[in-house]
Amino acid sequence: MRFSITVNICFITLLLVFMLFVTACSAGSDVYLENVSIGNVMVEGKPVTGLPTQTVNIVIKAGAEKILISQSNGKTIIKLQPSGAVITSSNEGISFTGVKPDQVEIKWNTDNLTR
Repeated sequence: MRFSITVNICFITLLLVFMLFVTACSAGSDVYLENVSIGNVMVEGKPVTGLPTQTVNIVIKAGAEKILISQSNGKTIIKLQPSGAVITSSNEGISFTGVKPDQVEIKWNTDNLTR
């Protein structure tokens, strides 16, 4: 009788440790912004030409577990939690705060390319 109780306690303990490990290792989700117009690209005040397209897909790898979206004064604000990253979209364009450069990936939208 004591042996089976000990085995059950060990099994339950291992199960709880496994569940905590899986929960702690959850990395969250990436955020995809598709068909974003990058507008006029300027470097040192001069327009950049020869880009494949003005439309890109942006991937933000901030490990979002919760996404809060609000709108204020003509701006759409997307807050990613727990990272604290903020994406602001307005007529002036899209800006990112609280995101490291290696967390942002820009993919050219090759569907709109003319050949």
